[in-house]
Amino acid sequence: MVTEIKNFIKYKDFLAAVVKRDIKKKYYKSYLGVFWTVLRPLFMTLVISIVFSTLFKRALPNYPLYYLTGNLLFHFNSDSTSVALNSIMKNSGIIRKIYIPKYMFVISDLTVSLINLLFSFIPMIGVVLFTGVKITWLWLFIPFVLILQFIFTLGLCLILAAYGVFFRDLPHLYGILVMVWMYFTPLFYPISIIPEKFLFIWELNPMVNYIGIFRDIVYYVTIPSMQNIIVAFVYGVLTLTLGCVIFNESQEKFFLYL
Repeated sequence: MVTEIKNFIKYKDFLAAVVKRDIKKKYYKSYLGVFWTVLRPLFMTLVISIVFSTLFKRALPNYPLYYLTGNLLFHFNSDSTSVALNSIMKNSGIIRKIYIPKYMFVISDLTVSLINLLFSFIPMIGVVLFTGVKITWLWLFIPFVLILQFIFTLGLCLILAAYGVFFRDLPHLYGILVMVWMYFTPLFYPISIIPEKFLFIWELNPMVNYIGIFRDIVYYVTIPSMQNIIVAFVYGVLTLTLGCVIFNESQEKFFLYL
C-alpha cells in the first residue's frame, strides 16, 4: 500500500496530463463542449418528469429534483464503470512502451467522469432555486457523499478494467446489467411502491444508499441516516479492497492480451 501511494504521488503529473487529454478528446470538435454535460441531465429530467410526474405527484411533490438527484449519481457510476471496461485497452500503446502504474488510467477515466458530475450540479442547483428548495448547511456534506461514491465506483472500475482486458464481450453484457441495475434503483419512482416482500432486493443495492444520502441532503433537506452512511462506507471499502486485489493479481497478465 505504501508503495502504491508513493507511485501515485510520483506519477500525479502524468495523471493530470491524461485527464486533460481525455477531456479534450471527449469534446473534440464539439461546438457546445462541456455544456452537453449540463444539457443532458436537463433534457432527461424534462422527459422523465413529463412521463412520470403526474403518476407520482402525491408521493413526490418536487419530481424534477427527486429524479435529478438520483440520476446524477447513478449516471456517474454507470458512465465511469462502462468507460473503465476499456481503460487498459485504449491505452495499450503507452503501456507497452513505458512503465506507468496501470491503475492510473482507471483513475484518470474516473476523474473525468467526476469532473462531468460536478458540471452536472449546475442544472441541479438551477432546479433547486427554481422550485424554491432551501440550500442549507447540509450541503456542506455533499463532498463527503461524493467521496463515498468515488471510493465505491473506483473499486468497481478496477474490477471491470481488469476483466475487460480478458473478456472482450464484457461491455455488451455490462450494458444489459446497467439497464437492469437502473430499474432496481429508485431513480424515477419512490421506493415506497415496492412490495415489502421484495424490498430486500433494493436494500442490497449499494446505489440506493448513496442516492438516499444525497437525496436526504438536497431533496428532503434532512440529516442523512447514520445507518445509510455506515452501509455506504462499508460497501465502498469492501468494493475498493476487492478491486485492488483483483487488479493487482491480473495486471501482470495484461501484456498477453494487449
